[in-house]
Amino acid sequence: MNNIINNNNIEKKQIFYIATIALLLLIIIGLLFYINLSKDKSTTITATVKNYSDGYIIAKDNNTKDKYLLEVEDEYYENDIVKITLDNVDDSKKIKTGKIKKIKLIERKSDEEDIKIVEENTPTTNTKDTSNQQESTTPTTENKSIPNNNSTNTNETFNNNQPKYTEDDVVTYFNDTKNETDSSPTITSKIKTGFTTIVDFLFYGGKIKGYTFNELSTSAKIKVLRAALAIDSKIDSKFPDYKKTLSEKYQNVKSKIVSTYLTITADICSKNEETCKSAKEGLTDMKTNFKITWSFIKDISGIGLSKLKSWYEVWKEA
Repeated sequence: MNNIINNNNIEKKQIFYIATIALLLLIIIGLLFYINLSKDKSTTITATVKNYSDGYIIAKDNNTKDKYLLEVEDEYYENDIVKITLDNVDDSKKIKTGKIKKIKLIERKSDEEDIKIVEENTPTTNTKDTSNQQESTTPTTENKSIPNNNSTNTNETFNNNQPKYTEDDVVTYFNDTKNETDSSPTITSKIKTGFTTIVDFLFYGGKIKGYTFNELSTSAKIKVLRAALAIDSKIDSKFPDYKKTLSEKYQNVKSKIVSTYLTITADICSKNEETCKSAKEGLTDMKTNFKITWSFIKDISGIGLSKLKSWYEVWKEA
């Protein structure tokens, strides 16, 4: 009889242990399912920045046209195109909210002067003829603010009293970005904004201080290209992972800068212009400080034999 009772107790214990283990497995499976389900709730959108102020942006989804009020670490400009991965999206309000898991700048369309929030407000003399050009408008912190989550009004107010600039101000913008890149131990918002703005200005028709690259004098072009090469080289050496967060057009900038610089230098030196000497000094700087070699130049794609020959004529004399 005692043996039967003991056997029953053992069987009950075995059943209890099995049931307990099965319950734990179910709990673990449930947790894993919940975690995966939570991950699936992440939302990825491609959006246009409509407003930036005090660490927040209003971004408009390019597909659904929904608007999002989001906290960001870096500074963004109106009309920037960004790819955003969001967690915990709250769509209960007119303007949605969420936590940014990842954000990547895809394209910077606006010129830096059209969308800057705080900068110089004192006009300076402009040597450039703007009589036939329409002035762009500039948002200010006094009348431009991020609406609260219950707001239904997302219109921006603009200040029409835009300062006038000279091409010297463009050169100063490049030099200020260069100094920031040289001195800062971390990749600051100013460096990020400066780099993308400069690339768009040099190669994609962007504007700085109201100018496009093609509107600059030859002398100013030489100066900004030299500064741009220094900025790009410093970013590559100090912050090698930064460009990985940017779209393809911001990669391989060095070859584009060198190619443009050589083309301009070959052109002005063929005409014996006064700026030829300073342009060749820039080539010497490339060789000495940036370790640019003729082998690197020859590998730049899309170069015809005639252009390569004209480049070599100025390169060997530098």
